[in-house]
Order: sequence, then C-alpha cells, then structure tokens
Amino acid sequence: MKNFRFDIDKMIRWLLPYFLVKPIQLAWLQALFTPLKTLYVSFMGFRTLQLKNATINSEKERLQTALRDQFADDTIYIFHPDDYLDQAFIYLEREGATPEFDYLAIENHVPVDYDFTEAEYNSQFDFIVRIPASLAGSTQAIYAYVKKYIFSSITFTIETF
Repeated sequence: MKNFRFDIDKMIRWLLPYFLVKPIQLAWLQALFTPLKTLYVSFMGFRTLQLKNATINSEKERLQTALRDQFADDTIYIFHPDDYLDQAFIYLEREGATPEFDYLAIENHVPVDYDFTEAEYNSQFDFIVRIPASLAGSTQAIYAYVKKYIFSSITFTIETF
C-alpha cells in the first residue's frame, strides 16, 4: 500500500526550483493538478474495493459474510442440504404416515427403514441462500452476486423467509 501513496502538493514543491517557490506559483500549479488529485482519490477507492473483492471466494462463511455486508442484512444465511440432514430428526417410516423420530444422525444409530425422506435425499442444489422477505426485490442482484463468486458447476437457489 505504501507504493501507491504520494502527496501531489509535496511533489510540486520538490520538483519546482527553489527560486520559483512563491505562493502564487504554488497555487497555480496546485490548481492545475486538481484533476490528477481527483483521479488519484478515485483510484485509491477503486483499489480498496478490489482488494476487498479479492478476498471473497466460494467458501460458505466468507460468501455469507460478503452477502451480509453487500446487502446490509445480518439475517442472510447460506446452508447446504447435507448440513440440514445431519442436524434434523430422522424419519423411520414413509412420508404420509405418522412419523416416528429417531435421534440425530451424529449419534451413530442403526436405521430401521431409511434415514431421510425422498425429497431430502434428492437435493437438486449444492447450497441454498435464505434471504428475508424485505430483500425479495433484490433476488436477481443477490443471484448475480453469488454467481460471480462460485464455480460454474455449482447450483444453488434463493429462498425467502
């Protein structure tokens, strides 16, 4: 970051011969370099933004934090369907019947029938982005933002709650 910092006013004083350093001459040269100062400030803002964007990747936690920062909402949540299955109670009978619950999959139980419903097993998406209803109008912007940072083969969906 040090390489990109310089003071234009100081450079004017250094490059101007000592016998020409007068208040009117300095003011005139500083007025001439005002567009350069404006471009420098714009460049530094752009550089900061690009350095921030360079840290975003397709990892769940980093992408979730970036989404929360970009859209100013701390209730945005990304989860994988597999995470949900590991934490959910397990159905031991078929769908439509009165479900009997077993304990969590983490507790090394022996399944009687199967561990999940058919809809949970056939996940069509690699992850799901849950957004609040207040951001429902920004769904396309959120989709484009997430698509920018993930691999092309990964599929996802956006759900509102």
